[in-house]
Amino acid sequence: MHRLLHFHTLHPLATPHQSGTLTDMAKSFSRGIDVARIGACFMVVLLHVAAVEFHEFDDRWWASNFYDSFTRACVPVFLMITGVLLLNRQEDLPVFFRKRYMRIVPPLVFWSLFYLGWYSVQGENYGGAGGAFKTVLSGPVAFHLWYLYALAGIYLFVPFLRHIWQAASRTEKHLYLFMWMAVSAWPIVDTLLGSEVDILNTYELGAFFGLLGYLFLGAYVHEVLGRFVNRARFMRVNLLLFTVCSLATMWATWLYSAHVGQPDPLFYDYLSPFVIGAAVGAFGLLYGMGWRAWQGQRVPQRGWSVVTQLAASTLGIYCVHIFVLDVFRHHTSFLETAVSPWWGIPLGAAIVFGVTWALVSALRVIKPLRHVM
Repeated sequence: MHRLLHFHTLHPLATPHQSGTLTDMAKSFSRGIDVARIGACFMVVLLHVAAVEFHEFDDRWWASNFYDSFTRACVPVFLMITGVLLLNRQEDLPVFFRKRYMRIVPPLVFWSLFYLGWYSVQGENYGGAGGAFKTVLSGPVAFHLWYLYALAGIYLFVPFLRHIWQAASRTEKHLYLFMWMAVSAWPIVDTLLGSEVDILNTYELGAFFGLLGYLFLGAYVHEVLGRFVNRARFMRVNLLLFTVCSLATMWATWLYSAHVGQPDPLFYDYLSPFVIGAAVGAFGLLYGMGWRAWQGQRVPQRGWSVVTQLAASTLGIYCVHIFVLDVFRHHTSFLETAVSPWWGIPLGAAIVFGVTWALVSALRVIKPLRHVM
């Protein structure tokens, strides 16, 4: 119902003269968001598979750098989707917090306990129940669960960011995004210049720093998309932006790593200017692919059913895939011994993604487990 009431806000590519019902347009919006979720989720898996080869300069490093650079927009795309879905809503604070935290707290607790058990079996010692509790409270047990911790903090500020977004003029939105991008870029600029000037704390610019800005960026980009009447041009622009910024990340990573004498992920940071640009392109491209495919009826209804089910499983895939990747690497040497990492990395990612999806789909048959994946 919310999507129908706020149709023109949520679906920027529609025009007053466009044929089709509000329900059709709401479905177009949903399809675009679903495809963006799935694309970002696969990018996460591909990133973690590619990262295996990153930390040593050898004949496999360039493939790792290439795929790592082209998948860095994954988490930003997830955050931009969150901004699109949340910043235009109107809901009471108790409703907002109940819905959001019931979505992330159960998975956070469940998968933290799962990985505690898994790593304990492999010899990790957490110091008993007290140590395990302190470990979960102080940070992610498995490194990729950091995203759920980040969301727990980001959601606290969303009700306030929502009012800022809804009340801001276009000029004010531009100013906010400019300040966020400029401040977010400073740590990289500071590292390159070696200036050691802490402008974030000195000038109290922390309000313009952090992943929270991606929610604002997502809502803004989605709003701007409505100005593209030519959809083919819209897709070309986003593809070009994503490609150019991803290539810039790759080359900057190579140049800086060569400069310091070892692989360095400085430009992989989610707040790198190149990653921000790639995220805008990736979001627009993925969302546009889903929207155009639905409008053009290029996918049969059964296909869309699969897309919907896969999109609903992305949280579970995100949480489980590291376990599947660990098992895959432990029982095979495929990623390390594939003749060419240029095809070995994407093939390995496809295998991990497919196995994880199958596992999540089987687990989701058990109703209580649907709350954690």
